Amino acid sequence: MATRVHHIHHVAKDPHAAANFYIEHFGGTLYTEEIEYVGSPYMSVMLDGVEIRIRGLRPGDDEEMLKVGRGLHHFGIQVDDLKAFAEKLEKAGVEFTKKPGPGVLDSTTSFIKAPDNVLIELVEEP
Repeated sequence: MATRVHHIHHVAKDPHAAANFYIEHFGGTLYTEEIEYVGSPYMSVMLDGVEIRIRGLRPGDDEEMLKVGRGLHHFGIQVDDLKAFAEKLEKAGVEFTKKPGPGVLDSTTSFIKAPDNVLIELVEEP
């Protein structure tokens, strides 16, 4: 039985800002234009064959939905030259929770915050 990642779900205070983050910094493309779904805005971005589904807060949701680690701690994106990529993100004002350094299995890793405290691990494989 074949499996693959279908999508990553990002709950966002501002779905447009979240979508633009993935488009601007990672070369994603808008995949689903904004619609309303279950009382909140919804859109998605395609990033290297994986859909990042982004929705706003729904009626009755509070900002607890935006806390780091609410179900998903982080997701990883592989980059070719982490040092150069990190410098570009830093100049753009992206917040780092871990600067580039040693990672597991001889990789180099870094952690950044996307909008709404979503953690992204940047990985450069040896």
